[in-house]
Amino acid sequence: MPTDDTGGARVRAWVAERAAELHAPVSIPVLCDTAVLRLGVSGATQTVELPEDWPQTVHATDELGARLADLQVTVGEGPCLDVWRDGGPVLVPELDTPAIQRRWPLFAPSAVRCGAAALFAFPLAVGAIRVGVLALHLSESRRLGPSTLADALAFAHLALQLHLDSRIGRDDSAPRLHDPRLHQATGMVSAQLEVGVEEAFTRLRARAFADDRPLTDLAADVVARRLRFDPADEVG
Repeated sequence: MPTDDTGGARVRAWVAERAAELHAPVSIPVLCDTAVLRLGVSGATQTVELPEDWPQTVHATDELGARLADLQVTVGEGPCLDVWRDGGPVLVPELDTPAIQRRWPLFAPSAVRCGAAALFAFPLAVGAIRVGVLALHLSESRRLGPSTLADALAFAHLALQLHLDSRIGRDDSAPRLHDPRLHQATGMVSAQLEVGVEEAFTRLRARAFADDRPLTDLAADVVARRLRFDPADEVG
């Protein structure tokens, strides 16, 4: 899910500024709150994948966002589930149209009755590894302009990084980030995939998340050349 460096830096600054205003650490709730303020949407919701392949809501900025996430799991269809299954963003500027009603005959009418008019779902993904979805909803029908769409993608990319970081933070056996094996493995992944060091570390963490392995173990396999990151396998 590539984003330009300028947009990514702008979004990181917005989230850091909002966190300072709230006297809170940078987190998923702060990111979602910032997305609502900066993107001019009605609400934001982040879900993550469970081992059973059903998404779980991590945070919703309002009751409607939580309701939309729950509704999609309940009826088994909707934009966020399409993101889980297909991997790309799903942009729906108007939910109340015949085409959308046919596409999601159970979800769309109920979403409209709940008060949603537009829904935009973005994957939190690294290559073929899908970790979660950032969903933005509107109470009126509207497309996202090009600059807003670019910023939304940057918010999703940052959400991915925050989620991976939070998972490391919850694991008492997680390695310290100055572990030399992590630095060496990150450098090797950077060379193998021909990406920057920050992107390589994100991909390393995403692979550990997907394989449900300690990051140190995965890094050790990379350093020992038991595991190689192939660019062909990283294309989603």
